[in-house]
Amino acid sequence: MAVEFDPNFSFNQQLWYYYTTNRGKIRSRYNDLTRKFLAYNDSEENPHAFLRKPQFEALEMYIFVKEFMNNKQVYEMFDDWRHKRDRFSDASYYAIDKGGQLRIGTDLTENQTDTLFKQMKKYREDYPNYIYALTMGLGKTILMATCIFYEFLLAKKYPRDKRFCHNALVFAPDKTVLQSLREIMTFDKTKVVPPEYARVLDSNIKFHFLDETGSATRS
Repeated sequence: MAVEFDPNFSFNQQLWYYYTTNRGKIRSRYNDLTRKFLAYNDSEENPHAFLRKPQFEALEMYIFVKEFMNNKQVYEMFDDWRHKRDRFSDASYYAIDKGGQLRIGTDLTENQTDTLFKQMKKYREDYPNYIYALTMGLGKTILMATCIFYEFLLAKKYPRDKRFCHNALVFAPDKTVLQSLREIMTFDKTKVVPPEYARVLDSNIKFHFLDETGSATRS
């Protein structure tokens, strides 16, 4: 018999609810560099922040998954969430409703969560795989660059921490997108990176582009 689901259920919304309910407590557990990076891009803390709200919220979730959730696969996070273990085991992270009860998640049945878990695990990649779900025109290219800058800064500071990458490979579907990616080279990093850290990136980061034939690189 097929298992029916609530069409309104979305795991990413559950993660967002969990994060926003505990934003202060979660961000207090990040390292100093990450907290400075977030504060610099948070319009509530920095009135000159460059990122739009949707971009910043996506950055928040990216860092939340990367650092607080230890860069786990989505199916692993879902399994912890449904069984209320690891990061989801601490009751102090959950909101209390008006009736005095913990608000932990939805009313999904065990069969439903089992089916969702199996589907997530079946289509897993060899590495944690996430997607930016933003409307066209909101600035995914700049957001991607911001996340790459964050990764490189943390990898530079913590070179043995496997959560952070030292290199990034970007595929562009056509010349228009490729040109946008080229703009990252001249993008003023201080718009999204604190100036003292932007200098670190400028002295260490290198760009290489395949030429039109795909047979050579340019930097």
